[in-house]
Amino acid sequence: MFLTYILLVAAAFGTSYSASIQNEYKTYKDYKLYRIEGERQKLQNFILQTMTELPEIPFHNIRGSVAHALIAPELAETFEEGVRLANLVASVEIDDYSEIISLERGGTRRSGGFSWTAYYDVDDIYRYLRNVSDWWPDLTELVVGGKSYEGRQILGLRINTPSQNKSDNKPVVFIESGIHAREWITPATTTYFINQLLTSDNPNIRSLRDQFDWHIFPTVNPDGYHYSMTWDRMWRKTRSKSPGSLCLGADPNRNWDYNWLQHGATSDPCNYQTYGGSKPFSEVETKTLSEYVASLENLLAYVAFHSDAQILLVPYSDSEEHTDNYDDLIKIGKTSLEYGKKVNGEEYGGPATAAEILYKASGGSMDWVRAKLGTPIVYTYELRGTYFHWPEHRIPEQGDEVTQMMLGLFEEARNLGYY
Repeated sequence: MFLTYILLVAAAFGTSYSASIQNEYKTYKDYKLYRIEGERQKLQNFILQTMTELPEIPFHNIRGSVAHALIAPELAETFEEGVRLANLVASVEIDDYSEIISLERGGTRRSGGFSWTAYYDVDDIYRYLRNVSDWWPDLTELVVGGKSYEGRQILGLRINTPSQNKSDNKPVVFIESGIHAREWITPATTTYFINQLLTSDNPNIRSLRDQFDWHIFPTVNPDGYHYSMTWDRMWRKTRSKSPGSLCLGADPNRNWDYNWLQHGATSDPCNYQTYGGSKPFSEVETKTLSEYVASLENLLAYVAFHSDAQILLVPYSDSEEHTDNYDDLIKIGKTSLEYGKKVNGEEYGGPATAAEILYKASGGSMDWVRAKLGTPIVYTYELRGTYFHWPEHRIPEQGDEVTQMMLGLFEEARNLGYY
């Protein structure tokens, strides 16, 4: 019965997918956002089988016995039947996702000033970083972490308060954001965090700034982010050409050279979600960024921001294997989440590995940094949202949560002797 469902959806999806790779604005008119509920193991089996056979159908916000999926109108009836056959329950949370996108685009500013009540395209984010480096020349400098397929720089900001002791070798903290193009809240909260580090009068935040050599990159997939802003709100991948295919892009968080393509990724270049690329580091973004990260001496922490599962993840994502400091990472992570909860009362899932709390996924940046570089403190924060939408006027909510989470993270890391 379930196989019948898979075949039916495959046939239907074959008629709908080709439009998603055309160079015209995709409205998502009449796409429905479903909430799927049921016994946890049945739900996991349903998601895993669907992702394996039909990875074009995106699931998200997977938490325990609940998940969400965005479904094209021509697939809605078949999808509902598949949910029924799997002994699960589906309900429609958003009847027409284009209305959400229209509201979001209405508030998006693409030129002019910069604030945290709107979403901005790559050029505006980079202009902000350049302005910041001009405003605080003694504390900051622009850094280039790599380049993109379309020729953009992966531009970041280094924040390093001058030390009285010139020989000080501060611990380095690297922040990665925006690796998945559609996760707009992550560049927004990252620039908010930059602003907090530089302008806050809170002595704890100023101390956090001064203790580390920060390398912060708001959008490490600039081509994909720009495309998401201008053509397809739900675009996730890079924009590279795939060998032997007309389909574009690879998932940059399945393209790192650690257990590449073993779990939660596909070799199909037309996969809309998790194509791992033609080889490890096939994407110029991941290759050049990895080289930058590997060049950093005294790298204490690597923190990646995603959305919108509202969970905290630790390595490793593709197996039940734990790092040798797993217990410490759990303790540090719990303190971080406790600090974040004080802001808005929001509960996050985890800390846990993706294999434990979501599903197995190989080729991610977090696992590569931990396994290949031995960086001791490595996390992925999945921020809040409703299928990648977060109201622009509420960006400061998450920005304040992230700031407090970073305070909690590094306070507990210090308590445990990591620096």
